[in-house]
Amino acid sequence: MTAYTNPFTGQSIQPSSVGFEALTISANTSLSWSINGLGGNVPVAAQIMNVSATGNGFSLLMPPAYQVSNGQDVLINNIGSYPFSVKVNDGTLTICNIAAGAVEYIYLTDNTTNNGTWDAFTFGTGTSAANAGTLAGYGLNAIANTLNQSYPVTTYFTNSSLSAANQAAFAIWEGGAGVLTLPSASAVGANWFVNIANYGTGILTLTPVGTDTINGNSNQQLQLTESLVLVSTGSGWNTFGYGRSNQFAYTQLALTVTGGTTTLTAPQAANTIQEYSGTLSSNQIIIVPSTVQLYTITNNTTGSYTLTIKTSVSGSASVSVPQGTSLVLICDGSNVYNAASGSSSSITSVTLGNGSTSVPSLKFTGDLNTGLYLPASGQLGIVVGNAEAAYFSSSGLTVLNGISGGTF
Repeated sequence: MTAYTNPFTGQSIQPSSVGFEALTISANTSLSWSINGLGGNVPVAAQIMNVSATGNGFSLLMPPAYQVSNGQDVLINNIGSYPFSVKVNDGTLTICNIAAGAVEYIYLTDNTTNNGTWDAFTFGTGTSAANAGTLAGYGLNAIANTLNQSYPVTTYFTNSSLSAANQAAFAIWEGGAGVLTLPSASAVGANWFVNIANYGTGILTLTPVGTDTINGNSNQQLQLTESLVLVSTGSGWNTFGYGRSNQFAYTQLALTVTGGTTTLTAPQAANTIQEYSGTLSSNQIIIVPSTVQLYTITNNTTGSYTLTIKTSVSGSASVSVPQGTSLVLICDGSNVYNAASGSSSSITSVTLGNGSTSVPSLKFTGDLNTGLYLPASGQLGIVVGNAEAAYFSSSGLTVLNGISGGTF
């Protein structure tokens, strides 16, 4: 590291340099320090420079930072009609963009590397203006002295987590079935947003963290070719611009319920396939919108209570979905019906699962803990209050707790 030090104060000082340089650039142009004495056609970084570009898109490249002390400065005045940029020595980073008629003051703050670290501010213009390159944050791109909207594209193939740095990004999924995990809504704050599209070969699940939800749901699924914009409220997520797939039209709502009445939001009710889970502490009523729709409802709840699907229309028909059961339901705008209830006037045979004392194969809406099940091959068990009361076999009837209330 080069250091020029005052022997009396110990502070860094600038070496002797050229005071003024007038320069016209018609291509990307590298500068040198006057102390190197390169001469010839290599322009020097003078303390004051009048620079004119012959066209758009050209850059001035600063000399190696390690050859001078911290505090080395250059004042650059764009006297031409075209903007140009000032970059570090290897051209990978932009220090500032200088519009036509603008003046930028540039100074070195860290000379430990070839590129160094530079600061810049607008020293003076015909009208005062900020440095757009300095102001540009996530989702913004500096063009000359203006800030412009930007949607940086990132492609994902495997399960990944988004962060605050993905603000305004366009996240494209190109893998199979997978998961993108969102950042905490409270951590990124309200109004943070990201654009997401599923261009992969499998369903993409968008998963919030903690207690965050998406439109009130525990997650959001994107079928192939579907897309949306997710916006943070500071405590959760909302969506807009949801592009539904014409080929893969079915999406699933996975909702945890504990009892009482839950009115589905429009985004929730848009999911044709709905799965309910959780431990019920009371009867659960799900209110669907008063519109024509077809639903497939799965009741995976536990607890000795019912799950009923209905609209908010007074006196309308409703359907109770037994636990461990899936039903196809039709809503006609007022009533909810079991789609299979009128499909046949008689049933020739029904095949049930084996069941258990906890969940009988054949049970009743008014008492889900009482019914019939298969204890073992060749037996038919009777369950009362989740306990086996009796069973039939080829040997006859066995009553486990004896017979009361009559004589034989």
